[in-house]
Amino acid sequence: MTSEHLFRPALAALALVLSPGALSADPEAVHPAYLRVEAFPPDVVVGLSDNGAWTIYLDGFIDADAAPRLAEVIAQRQVSRATVYFNSPGGSLVAGMTLGRLLREHGYATDVGRRSADPRARPGVGVCYSACPFAFAGGVSRHLAAGSVLGVHRAANRVPVPDELAFEQLVVSQASVYLAAMGVGPELATMMTQVPNDQVRLLTREEARRLNLVTD
Repeated sequence: MTSEHLFRPALAALALVLSPGALSADPEAVHPAYLRVEAFPPDVVVGLSDNGAWTIYLDGFIDADAAPRLAEVIAQRQVSRATVYFNSPGGSLVAGMTLGRLLREHGYATDVGRRSADPRARPGVGVCYSACPFAFAGGVSRHLAAGSVLGVHRAANRVPVPDELAFEQLVVSQASVYLAAMGVGPELATMMTQVPNDQVRLLTREEARRLNLVTD
């Protein structure tokens, strides 16, 4: 079997790499089904928009249509500058990287936090697990709010592949290339393979800075 035949199904499976849906310490912090997009203009959120940037909240599971859904909001609202807050248990790794590329294309900053009940208030503590840190990496500047956390684990696929080892190597290779393009240490991709997919390894702030995942 040629490498092309080996990796073709693996590539298809990679598009469906999913993480468990109940990894958050706070079960109310994330939406279980899809990534919800909410965008607020600079004059709404107190203390976050001194530079004229919008505040965008991405909350929930990173599904395959997350990036197109965000792109539609950006186009409709004409969002030129934004800080994007993530609160997500993970989801599709491919979708996460696509989302990250979209954020980089628009020059947005990223942070981790969830929208408060009152949208005029500052965000609350959030989580960013599994595929989420890869989307978070798309920010041109990346901040981690006090109390919020980043975490990784091994990618799991729901589509059988002929060679699991080759599939995992493909995941690490593509994730490493993506991280390097985002200016983040590709070691993060190797780090995720060392954690069972039913667990989450939280990154310390020092680790996140060493990897350049957090830039402040």
